[in-house]
Amino acid sequence: IKADGGDQVKFDGAMRELRKLGIQVWPSPDVMEQMGAKDALVKVANLNIGLEDTLAYYTEAEFAAGFRKTMAFQPRVIKQNRGSSGEGIWIVKLKKDNYCSSYGERSCDNQEVLILMEANDN
Repeated sequence: IKADGGDQVKFDGAMRELRKLGIQVWPSPDVMEQMGAKDALVKVANLNIGLEDTLAYYTEAEFAAGFRKTMAFQPRVIKQNRGSSGEGIWIVKLKKDNYCSSYGERSCDNQEVLILMEANDN
């Protein structure tokens, strides 16, 4: 994104200009900052509009347990807790595509192979 002349400040400015024109594209940068955008999906995970397998990890132990459980259920998108330019966002899939049918049915073990792709590269 930066290599093509873009950055978060330009993007946020463009979104604010669209909002001024009455065009709703998604929550404004101001709303996202107030919501704590990194945790917004986690905060609604158990509501009707959320997904129960949406988690945030703040410790190595939380990551080890939570990621293995969610990874066994369906492909994941993992985002670092900083920045918003697309860097540090990873799409993770099981190589064997052997997902369980319901969340929590199983957890991945150390023998499973993951396919990782940085979203910025997609």
